[in-house]
Amino acid sequence: MSTLIKNNKALVFLVVALLLSNIGMLLYFTVFNKPKDNRGNKGRFSVVEHVSKEVGFTDAQKTEFKKLLEQNRDSMSRLGENVKKAKLEYFQLAQQETINDSIVEAAASRLADNQKAVEKQMFRHFKNVRRICSDEQRIKYDSMVIRMVNQPPWTRRGNGGQKAEEEKK
Repeated sequence: MSTLIKNNKALVFLVVALLLSNIGMLLYFTVFNKPKDNRGNKGRFSVVEHVSKEVGFTDAQKTEFKKLLEQNRDSMSRLGENVKKAKLEYFQLAQQETINDSIVEAAASRLADNQKAVEKQMFRHFKNVRRICSDEQRIKYDSMVIRMVNQPPWTRRGNGGQKAEEEKK
């Protein structure tokens, strides 16, 4: 009988220990292990603040840049929907058993035209932002745009690109 009691005490102890360790792990992953922000304590990435700091915008220029940015976002949203629809139509053609090359060519042209409209809108946006810069700021702005255009998309915000580059080494 005493062996049964000792075994039950050992099992109760083991169950309690496992329960406490599970609660501890749950607390660790939900409460104590907050993801660290790669940008320090800045919070969300702000394009306005980043460009303003990089180029040296005044408050008036910053306000104008915000307006241009909102206008560009609205335009890009509409254009992005057009690209999405054209891309969907284009790749749905692959589901057809037989297809005429001229239909594929026409769908590819529609997709290319929509993508061209996106690129032209971005060009106009960069040109409009450049117009609000002073001569000294244009040098900094042009340099920033060239750096941005030459970077892969996954490295444009935060430190994600630095981590990707470090992992390659």
